[in-house]
Amino acid sequence: MHIASVQRDENNFDFLRFFAASAVVIGHCYWLSGLGSVEPVRLFTGSMDTADIAVHLFFVMSGYLIAASWLNSRSGLDFGAKRALRIFPALVVSTIFTTFIVGPLATELSASEYLLNNRTVHYLSNVALITQFHLPGVFADNPFPNTVNGSVWTLPYEVLMYTTLLMLGMLKLFGRIVVLAVPLALIIIHFHLAPNLGVESDILRKATRLGMFFFLGSALYLYRTSVPWNWRVALALLLLSLLSAGTELWLYIHVLTLPYLTIYLAHLKIPGLSRFGKFGDFSYGIYIFSFPIQQLLVHWLNPQLSLPAFMALSLAASIAVGVLSWHLIESPALRLKRFLPGSSRTINSTELNPAP
Repeated sequence: MHIASVQRDENNFDFLRFFAASAVVIGHCYWLSGLGSVEPVRLFTGSMDTADIAVHLFFVMSGYLIAASWLNSRSGLDFGAKRALRIFPALVVSTIFTTFIVGPLATELSASEYLLNNRTVHYLSNVALITQFHLPGVFADNPFPNTVNGSVWTLPYEVLMYTTLLMLGMLKLFGRIVVLAVPLALIIIHFHLAPNLGVESDILRKATRLGMFFFLGSALYLYRTSVPWNWRVALALLLLSLLSAGTELWLYIHVLTLPYLTIYLAHLKIPGLSRFGKFGDFSYGIYIFSFPIQQLLVHWLNPQLSLPAFMALSLAASIAVGVLSWHLIESPALRLKRFLPGSSRTINSTELNPAP
């Protein structure tokens, strides 16, 4: 296999993003219905559930594609503007939708008590990537109580990765040596330094975990013509990951195998799959709108709703909203890129991935 392009009609990134977003929805169904303790992937791996692994998949793809985006950007401003147009328009609408539609439908408070509560105002800070999970009186009696949109926690870390890559690029440091040194440093910090020093920072733990996948994805982009891409290597890495599941070694192996497997699958020639996204990229909308919709379904229908029915309804509703988000919010926002200095009207895969 030869990997040289990230044009969207020559790879499977659109399909993998849709798959990962759908996996997040399905994985959340267990937790939101109160069955998180029996989530099958978590029982198999011993440490990570379906949604965790799907997020890792997103960050690998993001690292790969955002590296390409930086190298194809005309300036730091051009790069930053593209990223902002991809992330923020749908995030703003999702935050408003959750605050002023989902919240009033599910709160225990009166309309005036809800709207005048400080927590309602504070929730709007999600637009500025200041993560808030709670709205007053909303989903208080759900099996997974009080959390309104648990998916948004990844977005500040995604933007942190963009900013770090931008800074490295502006300092002329983004290259083959640094792109290996950064994930290596993050691996050492995450697995050894922080635990051995007794550092109990949730922010550090999440930043290093997601950063490992992001920058290993970036490394694979810079080394894409040097890495041996073939099914034997992919199969060996997959078997290694599966055989180590449930052991103390699995997470180490997962970090080192998932990036290769993701990019290999993204470029595997499968008839028709490269055209999966011809109608749009619905993954980001699915990701940022699904959680409050799922919580609302539980609020209205639990305990009558079986887990399979909950999964089917969640996925159908999330995809429907993802389609609307793409056509009404994200695609129009992306078309504004034509007004950036020197920009062309062509949108390719390097500009489409927000990777939650």
